[in-house]
Amino acid sequence: MRIAVISDVHLGNPKSYMAHRDQNSGEIVPGKYFNDFISAIKNKFNNKSLDYLVLLGDVLDFSVTSYIEAYDIGKFFFQKLRDEKLTDEIIYIPGNHDFDIWDTVQYQLNITNRVIRGKSPKEFRMSVPVIFDDRKPKSFWKLTLPKVRIHKQKGTPKYAGLFLDYLTSPPTPFNFGFPNLYLVNDSETIIMTHGNYMDMYWSFLSRWGMKVFRGDLKIKKHDMLDMSELVAMNLPICELESAAVGQSGPLTEIIQKIQSELTERKFDSVNKYSERLKKELAAMWKGVTGRTNRIYFNLLIKKMIKALSTVNLARYNEEFLTNPVVRQRFMDYYHSTLYEIEELKKHDDIEIPQPVGMIFGHTHQPIPWASVDAPEINVPELPSGQKFKIYNTGGWLPKTDNDGEEFFFGAEIFFYDSKEGFSSTGIGYTK
Repeated sequence: MRIAVISDVHLGNPKSYMAHRDQNSGEIVPGKYFNDFISAIKNKFNNKSLDYLVLLGDVLDFSVTSYIEAYDIGKFFFQKLRDEKLTDEIIYIPGNHDFDIWDTVQYQLNITNRVIRGKSPKEFRMSVPVIFDDRKPKSFWKLTLPKVRIHKQKGTPKYAGLFLDYLTSPPTPFNFGFPNLYLVNDSETIIMTHGNYMDMYWSFLSRWGMKVFRGDLKIKKHDMLDMSELVAMNLPICELESAAVGQSGPLTEIIQKIQSELTERKFDSVNKYSERLKKELAAMWKGVTGRTNRIYFNLLIKKMIKALSTVNLARYNEEFLTNPVVRQRFMDYYHSTLYEIEELKKHDDIEIPQPVGMIFGHTHQPIPWASVDAPEINVPELPSGQKFKIYNTGGWLPKTDNDGEEFFFGAEIFFYDSKEGFSSTGIGYTK
């Protein structure tokens, strides 16, 4: 079995190092490191095609551009992979910037296709794990998407057949799961996921929902969310960030500018729009709320700006995983993962040993497989002395420093080979 894993390609972002639209010619062109990406995979497997290319989210970037632009650049990128004969199939695990892909898959499967056939819609499946079972003595590896219909026609992919297949000619088989992929071999189980549920913004609805609504929440266990419940509770904010911002017409460019400035710790736009907001509200409240409330509101705005100036964003943050609050969110997520594994054994007769490591993206901070500095987390459920290790795919976007200069944190391509196990190689940076 030959697998490569990447994340955070951000197709649609004009700065993507994989593919983007040239600002001068208007043509879509390969990015700065596209050829390095292709060469790294071909060199690793001696020009043999991958069995699967795994995409761990933020690949099509709907949160910064229109559907048209993201899909046009996506079509170019995936056709290039097809022309290069890079992979037989693709596994797509959406992230926060392309969560809308998961929604679209669920709409196609559970609403559109069923209504066309004259049937009633079905409930969405919030979580569909992807499982690679590479344990012996099996004579072949097995891909499983539990409760997903299998195609039985000879010569066709086991799954696939949904809309994204037709971005390329001939079609490329895409397999969708969310939010976890489990790779199991005889020595370990590794989780692959995008990682946004370890970040505050994309997980606060479930975390605070458990605190505020407690006994009133209709969940399976009183003190823990299963994976479907965790995804469902955070769905409103994920939908908003995934696509609504990028499709908000004249607001999109302004929101993008504010987001970019906050990433670089600049507050020109925030200050400007805050002042305008205060003036508008002051005019609206004049003679109604009184001077005291207006003072409180002004203080609230100032505190908000101060809070924004001190918060550590996940992207490009080397200390992200050392933050105790982040580690607590990781443990919440890990326990939901264990619950999902428990349910797979109970209802699908699929036994997955307890995961001992994770490969994720989201932060754009590459952590190679061989890194001696890979973060370790104490997980009570693991045997005494064993630590849970975390690795990162990095990202394919440049960062801009305070002087306006662009630099690259680098991307990491992870590989899995049945004979050699895991490894990785860096693109665009020195380890």
